[in-house]
Amino acid sequence: MCGSPQGFADGSPEDALRFAHARGLEGVLFATPRAISPDLDEATLRATAEQAAELGLYVETGIGSLGPARDFDAQLAELTAMIRAAQAVGCRQFFAYTRTVRMPGAATHGEATHGKATHNEQLDGIRQTMEALLPLLRGEGLRLNLKTHEDLSSYEVLRLVERCGPDVVGVSLDVANLVVRGEDPAEAVKRLAPHVHQTHLEDVALYFVEGGLRRKLRPCGAGVLDWRAILTTLLEESPAERLTLEQHRGRFDTDIFDPSWFEAEPHVRAAELATLVRGAWTCETRARRGDGPSLEDLAADPGAAARRAELDESAAFLRRTLSAITGGPRDSDDS
Repeated sequence: MCGSPQGFADGSPEDALRFAHARGLEGVLFATPRAISPDLDEATLRATAEQAAELGLYVETGIGSLGPARDFDAQLAELTAMIRAAQAVGCRQFFAYTRTVRMPGAATHGEATHGKATHNEQLDGIRQTMEALLPLLRGEGLRLNLKTHEDLSSYEVLRLVERCGPDVVGVSLDVANLVVRGEDPAEAVKRLAPHVHQTHLEDVALYFVEGGLRRKLRPCGAGVLDWRAILTTLLEESPAERLTLEQHRGRFDTDIFDPSWFEAEPHVRAAELATLVRGAWTCETRARRGDGPSLEDLAADPGAAARRAELDESAAFLRRTLSAITGGPRDSDDS
């Protein structure tokens, strides 16, 4: 995935394409078509698709946020424009994310609020937005993939996909975000795999803080995720054809030391949460031995060049892991 969080300037798609081509990667994923052309200029979008084809690369993109929307009509118009722009760059599928707000204890059973809306009411609004896009998706033979964003559990993502229709709605799997909701990514991938059509792969380091656990993002293989299990599940059970690397700097806490947090997270399973706690113990132990970074070591932004280098590190690790799983060499990797 190529954008400012990964060390690439929005509006300069050529830079991302050259980076991918030079490293033997197979394509690029842009956050939205505006990362290619801020004003969604169709000629620029088509030119990027043509340049990618000349380099033997694919292009994928997202279409932005599904809400909750303060203005339903404006949200729908923006998403429709994004879908048309995605088509101009040659995409038949694209991901979208959500921005719900979860505040334990804010309503009955600890549901969250967005203004005065509970978390479930926010999800209903998002579902309505998705359903409004279904005629366009089905009419054009397109697929919308809902990202496992940090505000949604895998169970909520799965319910939205099944409610809207898996024929045109799937999952865009961001494994690192699953820990924010107290889920073990290896187990969550098993729940979601049949619907996973796009991926966002990066590792996590976990540390104990006053409220519970803090997630820091790391290159694949440099954290505590069970990549052999995750990749095996994707290879065997998912229709996804590409493994996309997404290295960025987002920081989130999982407030497991606050009893009210669990009221808003009824999906949390003890065994999965224990896996995350064990991951934090592992990271803390490595840091004390000098075998891994401490939370303080990861506080500073390493800069654009270092973020790009982390993509290289992730690609090399995934190639090795895929080779070990499949029993043969892996000459190239998707990104």
